[in-house]
Amino acid sequence: MNATSPSTPPAAAAPEWVNSADALGAPAAVLGWLTEPGLLTERVRARCPDAFGLRIVEERRDVLEAADARILDAADPECFVREIELTCGGGAVVFAQTLVPAATLAAEPWLADLGTEALGPRLARTGHARREPFEFARLDALHALYSRACRDPGPRPDALWARRARYRLGPRSLVVQEVFLPVTLA
Repeated sequence: MNATSPSTPPAAAAPEWVNSADALGAPAAVLGWLTEPGLLTERVRARCPDAFGLRIVEERRDVLEAADARILDAADPECFVREIELTCGGGAVVFAQTLVPAATLAAEPWLADLGTEALGPRLARTGHARREPFEFARLDALHALYSRACRDPGPRPDALWARRARYRLGPRSLVVQEVFLPVTLA
């Protein structure tokens, strides 16, 4: 599912990623976000033109879980993990986790130096990044990605909706997983 961190207990189950957002049974309000064809950063920025932000949650070296290594065709389990939140008025709207295998990072070292720059627009500017079709999942509290996205104390929703896409940078790849937080739909 995603890279683990010493501060995050292992998940009891991996999300079931499917090829159709409609297959999830997600509410109609969620489907528009899940199937957004453009850059998600730009959609959130348009929604919050005067209050948009990007907050780095964590950047770390880690080890890919077996399922992620398969999706990324990564022989080496070492990876770089970048977790950010897209915010509106200071509140998190979208949690995003990027998994960058060691080989991809060696070929594209700028991926570890983005700072508060959004990844999507930067990938678009490279001229050689190609996004593969999205996959979609319903996450619950048993999933590590749910736990990473819902870090704040307080009531937690029964489920969160997520999408992921693999990006090809020539022969290398990375995965971006985006989780839509309840405030996204308000």
